[in-house]
Amino acid sequence: MFIQLVKRYIEKFQLLQKGDRVLLGISGGLDSVVLLETLYLLKKEYNLSLFVSHYDHKIRKDSYKDALFVYQLCKERKIPFFYTASSVPAYAKREGLSLEMAGRELRYNLWYYLAKKYDFQKIALAHHLDDLAEEIFMKIIKGTGKRGLAGIPIKREDLIVRPLLFVTKEEIKKFALERSLTWREDETNKDLRFLRNKIRHILIPFLENNFNKRIKENIRKTAFLIAEEEELIEELAKSKFEEIKFYLEGEVALKLHELKQIHPVLRRRIYFLAFKEAKIPLFRITYPHLESLENLITKKTKGPIYLPGNFLAYRGPGYIIFTKKLFSFPYFEFIVSKEGEYLLPNHRILKVFKTPFTKDFIKPENSMSFPAERLTFPFMVRRKKPGDKIYIPSLGHKKLKKFFLEKKIPHYLREDILLIEREKEIVGVWNLYIHPEYEITEKTKELIILQIN
Repeated sequence: MFIQLVKRYIEKFQLLQKGDRVLLGISGGLDSVVLLETLYLLKKEYNLSLFVSHYDHKIRKDSYKDALFVYQLCKERKIPFFYTASSVPAYAKREGLSLEMAGRELRYNLWYYLAKKYDFQKIALAHHLDDLAEEIFMKIIKGTGKRGLAGIPIKREDLIVRPLLFVTKEEIKKFALERSLTWREDETNKDLRFLRNKIRHILIPFLENNFNKRIKENIRKTAFLIAEEEELIEELAKSKFEEIKFYLEGEVALKLHELKQIHPVLRRRIYFLAFKEAKIPLFRITYPHLESLENLITKKTKGPIYLPGNFLAYRGPGYIIFTKKLFSFPYFEFIVSKEGEYLLPNHRILKVFKTPFTKDFIKPENSMSFPAERLTFPFMVRRKKPGDKIYIPSLGHKKLKKFFLEKKIPHYLREDILLIEREKEIVGVWNLYIHPEYEITEKTKELIILQIN
């Protein structure tokens, strides 16, 4: 029986826990309608709270009919319904993505947002064995394997679950007909301009007719074994990631020495955990990105490595950091004449304020602190310029360029480091240097804080 088969996979991979609040991604097509029906029938047994999300891609003029259809399904079953619409073609054009990739990115971003906002423990999606087979062939054809041959994991991050992953389209359709279910047909699934549809309608039938009629069944057996291995690798990666990650001024970083000791297979998984933490678009990551990161670790390349979504990764002293892409701005300077907020060229805000200095003082994140009696208004915040020097006790003045070299600051980061200047003397280099006369002492009673938000 179909329900018992799905339940067996749910139990085997612990996809659902009793009392879970589950968000279902429902398009209105056959697969998603069966997913809705399946979890609705298991609702009492697992004490589930079900919610439905429908994403209108605005690709077809009549796409609103799909939304109305899904709304009606939810209304009949008294399931809360989230409707979201945006133009996927417009987003794809703007970001330089395929329609499929753009739609996937927007959907997943929405689901993660809803899960966080409404405390959903699971996001259930309707991928099935035929989807998995198509994904595997797509990876082989395009050569963009990123997380191994598994392609579509049955569970990811304990949040995304796919209860139908090991059942075939044929089994799904048979169940739908037995239950007298209705669904919407998406005409784009027949469009052979899409590689996935070519694989679905041409390649797999050809392989079934000419090589092995049971090819999907063989994929099911292989995928089942891979899923178990995936679960183990993912758990090991999470454990190692927690050991070697840290934050540098709010950015995700990995300890380089420890990272080098980890097996490359596990290292790739750790990169993906870092990408997710840094909010780098996962679907745009390709194998060359991972290869470039490996070369950065082994010093085959100096970096930086440019990543999707205007991110980059670069080596610091003893670490690799993932950050928003840095752009060089023309020389700038401005006078800080009082407490308040000041707009920086990179659209960040510099907040300047005073606070009493006590023993239990905790330095705010991404900030610099000076004694308020020493750094008095007005003072200047600016970018570096040729000939800049800082004062080093017992050595005298040292060129800022040499100071950056000694601190191993990559050249592409130096342009955007803030300098604090008072009376034509550099008194601070952002989180790297404070002039000895401007350091906090036991006599300090009040601080002036410069914080970037």
